[in-house]
Amino acid sequence: MSYGSKLLGRASPDQKSPKVRALLVAFIGATLAGVSLGFLSESSQQALIMGSFGASIFLVMAVPDLPFAQPRNVLAGHFLASAIGLACFHFIGESFFIMGLALGLTTVAMLFFKVAHPPAGSNPIAIFLAGPDWSFLVTPTLAGALIIVALGIAYNNLWADRSYPKYW
Repeated sequence: MSYGSKLLGRASPDQKSPKVRALLVAFIGATLAGVSLGFLSESSQQALIMGSFGASIFLVMAVPDLPFAQPRNVLAGHFLASAIGLACFHFIGESFFIMGLALGLTTVAMLFFKVAHPPAGSNPIAIFLAGPDWSFLVTPTLAGALIIVALGIAYNNLWADRSYPKYW
């Protein structure tokens, strides 16, 4: 296949719209998770929120059956991504080149350890923009990811047709 024909793509798969009930369940779950993270962060005066958590909440509450949404992927994916971002930032440098290197290393590490969680791929960018210290690994990274997983377990299992997690 030529490069040009690859750019054209193929026919779009026929995607069915979700049923209203599925939309409502996802809406309620995502709203509750977002409000809960915000409330816990504000009331505890601890940083428990980062941008990538919005996408993590989407996966856990809207498509909890996907491998990307499983607890191992959410927790280890965020941990690896933040650890690699922090290590590159603090030990190698603060340039955009090093940020790109951190993103590449994060991608390979998540794939190698079988804990791919696409939202966590943005953690190194957040680290290079904010310049946090090593405590970022605990709050918001691990604490926030744990809260998302705990909320996902509690919420998704309320519904007869849902079961979360599928595996650890």
